[in-house]
Amino acid sequence: MERALTPKEAAAMLGVTVHTIQVWDRQGKIRCLRLPSGRRRIPESEVQRLLGIREEKKEAIYARVSSHDQKADLERQLELLKQRAPSATVYTDIKSGLNFKRKGLIQLLEDVISKRISKLYVTYEDRLARFGFNLISWLCAKYGTEIVILNGKEYTSPHEELTKDLIATITSFSAKLYGLRSHKTKRLLRTVKETM
Repeated sequence: MERALTPKEAAAMLGVTVHTIQVWDRQGKIRCLRLPSGRRRIPESEVQRLLGIREEKKEAIYARVSSHDQKADLERQLELLKQRAPSATVYTDIKSGLNFKRKGLIQLLEDVISKRISKLYVTYEDRLARFGFNLISWLCAKYGTEIVILNGKEYTSPHEELTKDLIATITSFSAKLYGLRSHKTKRLLRTVKETM
């Protein structure tokens, strides 16, 4: 959350008097917030604007695959994303979309919250999260980051979507039970896919 300065703090940073801050507020030269008590508070971004300090925002791309044997797909995602945003900062993960403890995603969200990212490019919604995309989208919008999805939403029938979600959920839980590379996990997934 942005810091709100007292008129005295803002005046000291700008090298003017508190009276000047009050005059600027009346003239509309500085945006002030009013507390219920009527006192002024000045957003830090307003002081930075008057000082000529601009936030340097960057574009970002995020690519993710679920396992190491999908590295070729990760490279394809990155190639497509870099065509759209060649100078963007790159964030990647090789982890399930159900797992929110992903180093790349956590760093990306920290940069979003720090207001360092103007646009975020992904190939599909589910690259960010299998579930919870709306939450990530809301967070990005709150901190001024626009999400650009290159391929829209992957079309799947309701049956296919439910099947993918069930497989993703079973993969996540079975990986925790049996270990990610376990033959039991692969056998369980094969059985579920055959059943569906």
